[in-house]
Amino acid sequence: MSAAARPKSSLLPIAARTAGALAGVLALTAGTYVLRNTTYARLDRARAERAGFTLRTTMINGHGIRFAEGPDVGPALVLLPGQVSDLWNYARVMRDLSRDFHVYVVDIPGHGGSEHDPELYSGAVLGELFADFIAGVVGEQAIVSGHSSGGLIAAWLAASRPEVVAALVLEDPPFFSSVLPAAEKTANHVDLATTAHAYLAQHSPDSGPPGQPGPPAADPSAADQPAADPSEADPRAADFVAFYAEHTPMLDIFGDLGPRMRAQALAQRAADPARPVRWALMPPVLYEYFRGMGDYDPRFGQAFFDGSFHDHFDHALTLAAISTPTLLIHCNWFRDEDGVLMAAMSGEDAEQARDLIPDVRFERVDSGHSFHFEHPRRYARLLRGFAADTVGEVDLLD
Repeated sequence: MSAAARPKSSLLPIAARTAGALAGVLALTAGTYVLRNTTYARLDRARAERAGFTLRTTMINGHGIRFAEGPDVGPALVLLPGQVSDLWNYARVMRDLSRDFHVYVVDIPGHGGSEHDPELYSGAVLGELFADFIAGVVGEQAIVSGHSSGGLIAAWLAASRPEVVAALVLEDPPFFSSVLPAAEKTANHVDLATTAHAYLAQHSPDSGPPGQPGPPAADPSAADQPAADPSEADPRAADFVAFYAEHTPMLDIFGDLGPRMRAQALAQRAADPARPVRWALMPPVLYEYFRGMGDYDPRFGQAFFDGSFHDHFDHALTLAAISTPTLLIHCNWFRDEDGVLMAAMSGEDAEQARDLIPDVRFERVDSGHSFHFEHPRRYARLLRGFAADTVGEVDLLD
């Protein structure tokens, strides 16, 4: 063997060891990534509970509302989640916010542990309901922060019941874009609302499908009803989550992986419909969507499909009537090749909303739709700074 060949051959075991080490690092990194994706919800909730948050239920105007309340350390802050999300969607920011605010996080009716009643699924009705929640449970003016459809509810609340609102935060709400006919060219309508409509066309909206939550135990007669047996029906026909996983166009963006992901989701729902759908390599923001969907009433989606969510709720008039200091947060947006808005608001929608609100601070953030979930520290810092600039003494409510 020549002298020139020896160094080359001596590098082989070094290269092999390096490749092995890199493979180990990659495997460890991948394992950490998967572990984070599959445990984040439990860990986020545990941190919130250690910070002093407790779950409570109350009756507001005869309707059961579940909420989490943090320690009483500052001005009241009420958080209204967006569509498909329950109150634990805020878990990763609850501990941080609880250092400066008396935080209340609610389940919107049709979500989580609050009542599932389609008579409540409009912005005006829900706005009135949570205004009465603030008056009856919080007992003082509150900073109200709403995400997505929760932002629509918050806007109606602030415009119609300003006596209960000290300041308003609107986190990427779908102003104008969610109103028909414009809504037909949005991702929410093409995906969730249309899928909910198709599901309800095949299943009775009154009986409630197996595997879905029924009305809360606040209704004693409902609590005594026997649960349907999921084993007696095809899970795709019995379970909205499975139906959604099978029919959503969202999974098409994953190309050849899409059919495999659908099959995995259906198999998981058939085996254990109480657990959220999970894909090991999917990021938490996608997990979170399916986690919240387990306790989601598709009739809420129907209210956006047919436009009834906006009954007696004109966006322009509502925004112009808001008298409290307001922070409007606008996240990233774009339109796909078919002109479908893949976001809550376009730039034009956000500018129109900004121009209509009398006392507004506008923040354009580089984030997906769930800013508080994807960037909890930035969200908390932005909210804290806004509150410090705008909220002084708050009024106690009789």
